[in-house]
Amino acid sequence: MSVAETIKAAREALGMTQEDLAEKLEVSRQAVSKWELGASVPSPENLELLANVLRVVFPEEECKKEEECKKEEECKKKECKKGEKPFRWKDAWIILGILLLAAFLSIGMYWAINGESSSNTPALTGVYWFTEDGTTLRPDLGDGWCSFEVGSRVLLVTTFENGEEITVNAVAIYLTPTGTETFDQREQLAVQGVPDGREFALFALDIPEGLMGHLEIVLECSGGESVDKMVNITSVS
Repeated sequence: MSVAETIKAAREALGMTQEDLAEKLEVSRQAVSKWELGASVPSPENLELLANVLRVVFPEEECKKEEECKKEEECKKKECKKGEKPFRWKDAWIILGILLLAAFLSIGMYWAINGESSSNTPALTGVYWFTEDGTTLRPDLGDGWCSFEVGSRVLLVTTFENGEEITVNAVAIYLTPTGTETFDQREQLAVQGVPDGREFALFALDIPEGLMGHLEIVLECSGGESVDKMVNITSVS
């Protein structure tokens, strides 16, 4: 028997009306009526009182089942979606934790990227070639080599930016012939000091016949730091 059927049968067996039972339990007659109709389920306290007054035993599992059914009906009345779970603070904290973790990761990536772009180490920002009269040269052959006419004089302009604390003191250029795997034939072609506030260096190069080598541009910085860039150059007739 269900809880509702048990209450009604026990009350009638004792010759009690709904009003009599309600008075003994100090509840309204309407509450007793709803219990017997199965429209509501007595609270655990009222179930205990009913068991004493009606001298019956309510199966614990049956009470739990009816309580769950009642909650399901209330959920349907509130137009709960199928499969929707009730709000729980535990779920809310888990979601909040995920959002915070995502935010911290985004901040970490932002500082990592900006930390690289605002490095304390100076950076070489450009290498440009010009003729003596200032005409821009585009000597790149497309295969990583820059070619110049034999006997011509070209101007090499290299630009750079200083670090937050480390600055560029001088710019030097070195030439190493191709085919060598050591620096035995590495030759310094020129070096130029850099005044405070200036972020470029200008060199004039005479292109000899048979030139083919690796031109190394080196930023000599404060604190013994150095930054270099390699450019392949060759002469053509």
